[in-house]
Amino acid sequence: MYFSARSNMANKTLDCVFTSLALVLMLFITSSAYAENEAIVFESTETPPYWSAHLPDHGIGAAMLAVLSEAAGVRYSIEYLPVKRFRNSSSAYIVGDPDLLTQQKQRAILPFGVFHSSFFYYKPRHSKLELNSLEDLRGLTLGVLRGTLEDKSFFARQGINVEESDTAESLLKKLKRGRVDVCILVAGTGEYTIKKIFPADTDSFVETIIPGLSRPIAIMIDVSEPEQKAIAQRYRNVLDKVIQSQQYHDVLEKFYGKNKVPGTRAEQLNKFIQYYASTGGD
Repeated sequence: MYFSARSNMANKTLDCVFTSLALVLMLFITSSAYAENEAIVFESTETPPYWSAHLPDHGIGAAMLAVLSEAAGVRYSIEYLPVKRFRNSSSAYIVGDPDLLTQQKQRAILPFGVFHSSFFYYKPRHSKLELNSLEDLRGLTLGVLRGTLEDKSFFARQGINVEESDTAESLLKKLKRGRVDVCILVAGTGEYTIKKIFPADTDSFVETIIPGLSRPIAIMIDVSEPEQKAIAQRYRNVLDKVIQSQQYHDVLEKFYGKNKVPGTRAEQLNKFIQYYASTGGD
């Protein structure tokens, strides 16, 4: 009887241990699954038609990001910051132009789109401006978005006045009123904003695409933590397949128009992908 009682007690103890282990294991698995599927938060800037909380699908950049994220199995949301705050962001997850960031981090940079920058001027105030170099801007006032220039004094030394504004709308209104002579904006943003606020006067604005200023739209992920590195890898695993997919192409055609996607776009994007792959980051 004595040994039998001890045996039963031992069995009950073991049952309790195994039950506890099972519960711990179950909680661990549940916690891991939750962490894997927990939504991340990307930071970006209000840059319509590429990024905006006020546009369908949050804009063309966000629509491309949605296709990529679906393929990678990543749930996310987007938080929009003013340009100056965005430049100094230390967030683990960012989308936009890598050149804007000032915080040095170990980031995986995964380009999935391309944009260009342009000069804009108002024709009724300037018959014609040749804008091919900094020398052409001497004596003029250049409008820029606040936070996009690191060194305004450089332009002052070139004889170029700089006027900052917080929004593209403000810059273009200053342009029309003559407070600035020229402004620099993301090409698509300038075109979109002119149509939005001056729909009857679009032909009075002249756009000059700045040669060599094509830039990537990219996912930027701080890979100093294992879970962030894992998410970056999930995006990297599907990137090539996604940008060649019909779903991705349909998003581009919705933006550019049927059969109007620029033929050089794929080549430019591929160069950015190769460049950031060769520079590392993770």
